[in-house]
Amino acid sequence: MNDGLKYPEQALLPGLHAAPRGLAGDGPEADLPPETDAARASGPYDDQHLLPGFTLVALLDMDETDAASSPVPDEGSKAGEAGRAADGPTGARMHVFAPERTAPALPPITVIGLGLDGALRPAAAQALRRAEALGLPRRLLKRFQSHRARIIPLVAPLESALRALEDQRRQGRRCVVLADGDPLLYGIGATLARRFQEAGEAPDKALRILSGLSALQTACARLALPRHDVEAVSLHGRTDWTPLAHAALSGRPVGIYTDADNTPDRIARFLSERGVDWYHMAVAAHLETRRESIRRLELHEAAGLEFSGGETVLLVPHAPARGPRLGLDESALVAEAGLYTKAPVRAAALSLLGLAPDAVVWDIGAGSGSVALEAAALVPRGRVFAVEQHPDRILCIQENRRRLGVPHLDIIQAAAPLGLDELPAPDAVFVGGGLGGGPGRPEEAEPGADSRALQAVGPATGRAAAPRAALLLNVLLDRLKPGGVLVASCALLSSLRTLTLYLDAHGLPYDLTQVQAAISSPLAGSLTLKAHNPIMLVRTRKPLG
Repeated sequence: MNDGLKYPEQALLPGLHAAPRGLAGDGPEADLPPETDAARASGPYDDQHLLPGFTLVALLDMDETDAASSPVPDEGSKAGEAGRAADGPTGARMHVFAPERTAPALPPITVIGLGLDGALRPAAAQALRRAEALGLPRRLLKRFQSHRARIIPLVAPLESALRALEDQRRQGRRCVVLADGDPLLYGIGATLARRFQEAGEAPDKALRILSGLSALQTACARLALPRHDVEAVSLHGRTDWTPLAHAALSGRPVGIYTDADNTPDRIARFLSERGVDWYHMAVAAHLETRRESIRRLELHEAAGLEFSGGETVLLVPHAPARGPRLGLDESALVAEAGLYTKAPVRAAALSLLGLAPDAVVWDIGAGSGSVALEAAALVPRGRVFAVEQHPDRILCIQENRRRLGVPHLDIIQAAAPLGLDELPAPDAVFVGGGLGGGPGRPEEAEPGADSRALQAVGPATGRAAAPRAALLLNVLLDRLKPGGVLVASCALLSSLRTLTLYLDAHGLPYDLTQVQAAISSPLAGSLTLKAHNPIMLVRTRKPLG
């Protein structure tokens, strides 16, 4: 017993302490900690908070004989009596406490980024020597096969390897993972950081990152290109090239990691087909070796060459990026027989769609692609899909995309609802009309408005058109994200009737907007106004939940 302690306590077992409820002072609770006073003022006294840093593990009632022999010092007899008085006639009460304990922190996983020459810094070399579990990519397995640590191959799919690493860490073993360059730049370090974050563990506590010099940094140095200006994209092991499209649209320098499938020539063709002509390409291979090479190419040159894959590509801008914009020059559009949705209808439809910058947009029956092209201007971080079945119109969309430079517009040749299953779920859908009309193109219809979606429901007349329209709408509304918007353009009253009957039958609220515009035209040395056919835009929103 240490009589100098503020709170007398007696060791019963290692780590266990006992204290009577009544402590020395003028009353049974006079010397309780301040936080207990506060707790007592706001509600019933909580025995758990008698000793901060300790947990109550037992509460013992003692009769007078037990109390007399309790380990409280002589000067605490008054407190003992007060404690018995406070606890009632049954006697004193003994509180048994144990120090609060926390599980020991698990050791972090050390992720080492090897430089291009394979050299290790001293800290990395020491961590590697002490490793008890070692995660290695396939290409390093042979090099480190004699290491004393348990070897965990990092091969796709990674889930089993990552679980094995986590299991070794839980057992307290020192885990090391070897990677290339900067492990946080599209590497295993980023994967592990995301995994720990999702599990509720702070990545900076669970990981120790020892970064090396990356291929992208080295390639930038060769071209004297500031790394902070370069947007990094990885196509290594990936099938979605949307990040490349977004990066190219920015007009900034772009650094790209490639593989045997996603090669520099494929990248050049992808960009050229979409009108991205404001870049030169530099292809860096075998950096920091005797075979090192840097090839500077135009995109059309690179598109015709063959590459082995694994090169680092740098896109260096030589002109301002073009890209999509609102207010298309309609005279420059390539369109079949001049069929396209006119500017007033496009403006109203895009306003009703309410597109977010990262939205996924479907344009069904895209015709010349005029709506899709302007939608792309509103979603610089999203994707636009122009769905059209007629080959001639597909060619029109492709040429318009190339002329404007719209890398994030994808063109799908299909008769909707066919061809939609593989597309990502849309936030917004535009249907160009024809949901209830007959075959052909009505003479008075807005050019392109009905024909755009007639192909989606097929050349049917009268009652046969409604089931086809219902099939299309079923699919579109099923795939539309909750809270997403569908806007349909109707040039015919029959189209409007078919659509509104469908929405009423399914209990979907909608609103109508009529677009009626007139455009000036020269006449007799002056101007006259030439009216367009009125168009009805019907908007509905898919319910949440």
